[in-house]
Amino acid sequence: SEGNFSSAQLHRASTMVQIHEVAESTKEATDEGAKVTTVSEGADATAAPPAEDKKSLLMSLGLPEEVADAAIASDGDGFKDGASRVSMFYSLKVNDDAKAEWKDHYLNYTKGAKASKGHVNVSHSYNEETREVICIETITGKDAMSNHIGNCLPHYAQMLGCGVVMKEIICVCDPAEMDWFKASLAAWQPERMVCTPDHCP
Repeated sequence: SEGNFSSAQLHRASTMVQIHEVAESTKEATDEGAKVTTVSEGADATAAPPAEDKKSLLMSLGLPEEVADAAIASDGDGFKDGASRVSMFYSLKVNDDAKAEWKDHYLNYTKGAKASKGHVNVSHSYNEETREVICIETITGKDAMSNHIGNCLPHYAQMLGCGVVMKEIICVCDPAEMDWFKASLAAWQPERMVCTPDHCP
């Protein structure tokens, strides 16, 4: 359904490499061809592709077209907050043989989450002792999750490809959105998942 993708598609996504950090770019047609303009504030920032290129990238990671469309649409003026907040806790395990570059992808994933629309709180931490990434997020609903997918999936796929495993996702959400979130979160391939309704909306 809209906003969801399968575990098999995400498994294919884990083989993708060389995804640029999200910044801002636009594309316009000129007599000489396409002109891409990049705007960024950091010295090392690289630009996200224009919308149609971002869609192609997301689809190349295995997302169905309607999920990629929802991610792109969530970047625009049609973004809507849900009726209630969605709270998530999730943890990932860094395997002993993980490639060293996993951490760069984790940091880019975190930047993508913090830059995503509808993300009220994003707290991510790496615990060296247990080799776990611990994440706590509060978002504003389905559009916020779609925005998260568009901004974070490429970096998440790279983390998996480096030897990082999603261990657990716990989500408390609007009872009316339970099925949507169950399907969306299952595709991130956690070993354990609990999606439960918010009894105090």
